[in-house]
Amino acid sequence: MSSRDARQIKLTKRPKGPISADSFELISRPAPEASTGQVVIRNHYLSLDPYMRSALNNADNLGKPIEGRVVGQIMASRHPGFREGDWVFAMGRWEEISLVEGAAARHVDINIAPASAYLGVLGFTGLTAWSGLRHYGGLREGETLFVSAASGAVGSIAGQIGKIGGMRVAGCAGTDAKVAWLTEELGFDAAFNHRTASDITESVARACPEGIDIDYENVGGEVFDAVFRNMRLGGRIVVCGAISQYEREPSPCVPNIADFIGKRLTMRGFSVRDHAAEINDYIDEAAGWLRDGKLKYRETIVAGIENAPAAFARLFSGDNFGKLVIHMP
Repeated sequence: MSSRDARQIKLTKRPKGPISADSFELISRPAPEASTGQVVIRNHYLSLDPYMRSALNNADNLGKPIEGRVVGQIMASRHPGFREGDWVFAMGRWEEISLVEGAAARHVDINIAPASAYLGVLGFTGLTAWSGLRHYGGLREGETLFVSAASGAVGSIAGQIGKIGGMRVAGCAGTDAKVAWLTEELGFDAAFNHRTASDITESVARACPEGIDIDYENVGGEVFDAVFRNMRLGGRIVVCGAISQYEREPSPCVPNIADFIGKRLTMRGFSVRDHAAEINDYIDEAAGWLRDGKLKYRETIVAGIENAPAAFARLFSGDNFGKLVIHMP
């Protein structure tokens, strides 16, 4: 491979059920060149996120590298807003070098936080937590927030934003170590291991003895059913994700519709894409929280683009801790 070649991962077939390595292929291609208005980015970090699972089901993506958010440095620019060496965020692909329109790239300040943070706590991951609670949760001091997959990249930030806002915060995670991190490091008021709980509904009730005002939902399935049964009058369910269902057909789930009436519940799904324009507002606020020690984060960093498929598969088994990022040194 020459110094002007770059590696990328392309999708070779649509996986059915759990992701396997034979759905992907590592290839090498010549590095792209920028035309007027474009920039070439040497990607240092690639974000791996649960939402990407749906992209694997799209036949239009076969034979192509999957889209993914990246942070890297400008290699070449034909856009007046960027110079060689600038650190930027963009929607790139599973590849070492990306060609993007300059208008779609955004400068990042690595003096505030490490570059990888702009894919997690200072990126769309953090914006997802912030916008979901801000626009759809109706965060109120003194109420109770429950977060499923609370040790995950989005869930851990949502819980901490709840604490910053004066809420009582509880959640669940898949290992005892993750539960300990939630309560001992992030300040959650209660948490439990949903994999070892004999009765998840009872575990939620013990964690939230007065009921739940906001459910920040990341899991779906059995966990969601247990949380739903513990919602309070006027409760709000904010649906961010459903990771328990991404690799299998959803099982029928019909919550007690009467509870929506009797408890005056609301349930709203949302996409962070609808709030992309707010990213700088979020970063301004979150950077202050980081500086003051009010917001903490963890990352699982895997080296090498060639390891992206295996790392992505582990995302759905819960093996990673915090934000999952591929590092391309």
